[in-house]
Amino acid sequence: MKKLSIVIPCYYNEANIPLTYPALLQQAVQPLADTAVEMIFVDDGSGDRTLEELKKVQKQDSRVRIVKLSRNFGEFRAIVAGMSVATGDAIAVMSADLQDPPALIPDMFREWEKGEKVVIAARSGRNEPWLKNFLANTYYRFVRRLVIADYPRKGFDFFVIDRSVANRLVAMQEKNSSIYVQLIWLGYKPKILEYVRQEREKGRSMWTYKKRIDLFIDTFIVFSNKPIRWISAFGFLMSLAGFAAACFLIYDKIVNGVDVAGWTSVICTILILAGVQLIMLGIIGEYMWRNLDESRRRPLYVIDEVIEPQGEKS
Repeated sequence: MKKLSIVIPCYYNEANIPLTYPALLQQAVQPLADTAVEMIFVDDGSGDRTLEELKKVQKQDSRVRIVKLSRNFGEFRAIVAGMSVATGDAIAVMSADLQDPPALIPDMFREWEKGEKVVIAARSGRNEPWLKNFLANTYYRFVRRLVIADYPRKGFDFFVIDRSVANRLVAMQEKNSSIYVQLIWLGYKPKILEYVRQEREKGRSMWTYKKRIDLFIDTFIVFSNKPIRWISAFGFLMSLAGFAAACFLIYDKIVNGVDVAGWTSVICTILILAGVQLIMLGIIGEYMWRNLDESRRRPLYVIDEVIEPQGEKS
C-alpha cells in the first residue's frame, strides 16, 4: 500500500486547527481510503495555543504527528523540517488556514500514482484584497521574467511531490531561499491543477509585508545574478557618460575659453551618484551576507521534539 504524508506548517493557527483537521479528514484522507496517510503538523514556534490544539487533534487520530521547532524559523524551513521526518512515498504540502482546498489532494495524489513526480495546485485567481493581489502578481511577474520563466503565473504553495524529489529539497539545505522556486528549479516538469485561492476566514495572517519584502529580496539574490549584472551595466554607462562629459568640458575650455561653472549641478550630481553607489553597495552586501550565512553551516531549523501518537516523543 502506498503512503501519503501531508505536511502542514503552522504558525499562530490556534483558530484554524479545529477547522483544518476536520476538513483535511473529510476532503483528503477519507477519499484516499485505499492509501496509508499520515498528517504532519509543524509548529513553527507559535506563541499562541497552536501546539495545544494540535495535541487535542492527535488524541483523536493516531495518524497525526507533531513536529515542534525550538523557535520560529519561517514557513520555508518548517516545510523542510516536516519533509525530513515524513515517511510517505509521496508528500503533500498545504497551509493550515484553508485558503488552499484539501479536496484537491486526492486528485493530485492520483496524478502522482500515474507517474507524475511533481503535481502543483496553481492559482488561477485569488479572492483576496486588491493590494495583496497586486503585490503577489507583481512578484510572480518578476520571478518569471528574471528568475525562472516557467514559474506558474499566479504562484503556488500547495503541491504533491515524489519522495525522491522531497529528498533532494531536504538535501539542498539552502538558507534565505524559497522552497517553491527550488522545486521549479529542480527541473521536473510539473503537472498543474488550477484553483481559486480563497480569502482567510479564521485567525490573522502572520505573512507580514516585511516578510513579503524579505522573500522578494531573497528570491532575486539567491536565484539570480541579474542585480549584480545591472550594477556592472549601470557603472559602465555612468563611466561612459562621465568620460564624454569630461571630454566636452575640456574641449569647451580649450577651444572657446569657457570657464567651468555650475556648482549646484556638480553638488547634485555628487549627491545622486553617492546615493546610487550606496544602493549598489547594499546589493553587493546582500550577496555577501548570504554567502556568510551559508558558510557558517548552521542548520536550517532545530527540531525540539517530534510528538508521536500516544504521547511518544523522539
